[in-house]
Amino acid sequence: MQVTTNFEVAENLAPYLQAELTTGQYRTINDYLQALVEEDLTHKANLEAKLLESLDSGPGTPMTQDDWDYIRLAVRQNLSQANPNA
Repeated sequence: MQVTTNFEVAENLAPYLQAELTTGQYRTINDYLQALVEEDLTHKANLEAKLLESLDSGPGTPMTQDDWDYIRLAVRQNLSQANPNA
């Protein structure tokens, strides 16, 4: 069964949608939106599975100062790679 719905898109998003159609990956805006919804459903299912896996992995352990230092270092490295001129 298919459901038909109408929606409005903000004027500033229309060029983006049109550009997506010109890539040839999608025939219509409907195809594009359907792909987005399916991707969202998959993403949520994967996230839920990972959350359940983490709950089943056993009790948590307290964060140590070394853990926080490692996280800060990783964030700084990621930021410097993303913004090499910063």
